[in-house]
Amino acid sequence: MRGVLLSLVCAAGLMAALPAKSSAAFATAPAAVSSGAPAPVVVALQVPDKTIEVNIGDRGGARWYRSPVWIAIGALAIVVILLLIIVAARVGGGTTIVKD
Repeated sequence: MRGVLLSLVCAAGLMAALPAKSSAAFATAPAAVSSGAPAPVVVALQVPDKTIEVNIGDRGGARWYRSPVWIAIGALAIVVILLLIIVAARVGGGTTIVKD
């Protein structure tokens, strides 16, 4: 029952966080477009003044040790080595005496 109530509270919170759609914003847009003066201003704002270049193939000289795959392999290797050291320390040196 608590899970259902928690779900309803979360859903209500999400609905309250969504922005409200108002028709007032749409009513002012056609008036601005219909007048002749704002058109050059809108065009001037749409001209980009900066160029953005995206190079997917060039990773800036990425090295093998920066790769997430090699980092994961290294982390697993360290965990395995630590486990081997712990197991080796526990096994050695113990003496079991059995009395009949």
